[in-house]
Amino acid sequence: MVSLKTPFEIVKMRNAGKVAAQVLKEVLHKAVSGVSLLELDTLADRLIVQNGALPSFKMEKGYHWTTCMCLNNVVVHGIPTEEKLKKGDILCIDLGVYLDGWHADTSWTILIDPKNSGIKANEKVKFLKTGELALKSAIDKCQVGNYIGDISQAMQEVVESSGYSCVRQLVGHGVGRSLHEDPEIPCFVRGEIKNTPKITEGMVLAVEVIYNMGKSPVVYKNDDGWTIVTRDGLPSAVFEHTVAITAESNQVLTSL
Repeated sequence: MVSLKTPFEIVKMRNAGKVAAQVLKEVLHKAVSGVSLLELDTLADRLIVQNGALPSFKMEKGYHWTTCMCLNNVVVHGIPTEEKLKKGDILCIDLGVYLDGWHADTSWTILIDPKNSGIKANEKVKFLKTGELALKSAIDKCQVGNYIGDISQAMQEVVESSGYSCVRQLVGHGVGRSLHEDPEIPCFVRGEIKNTPKITEGMVLAVEVIYNMGKSPVVYKNDDGWTIVTRDGLPSAVFEHTVAITAESNQVLTSL
């Protein structure tokens, strides 16, 4: 069942979203060659707590880190380690913030040291720009009267028209009192759009573009129960914002 939020509750979620955006922006700024994934996770944890909030991901059973650090072919749920960033790496930082009873969820992907990343840097920049454009297109569809399938279609069209693949085994989601709520938001059209949930006032959605440079299939990397990678070993990326649906418009609660 989809949980609809009141205007007052959306204000609360906006507060959580502001913290999430501020923390993500600062951690992305510190993501440079020579810095370890665990250092970035520790920074994110400190910043969230300094803002009087809690890391949402640490509230998930069995997960003990503040962020997911997804490097190169890691799609989602990458565990922060001592591995150090190097030029040419593609890094997605995913984090959630829990403040005053409400969650906000956001992620962004960057290229490390793009000016010194060699001939392949241009392709990587194009790959990441596609995700940004797909997220913007999807958010534009977050309007009362549209369908969740319209959001999915917007993501799929941008990603696939650029020659990349939407991940079909993972989805975006609703967010609120719980980090993961209904409805599911696939990155691709699943069935008839008119048969997907209708977008209504009070929905708050974690709109998530999850896509691969190569083919769509993903697999577990190992037996840690979390880390999911591309089957073909090619890079992946994720761009995500928490978006509230109001009568007038949509509101991006985690805007960078």
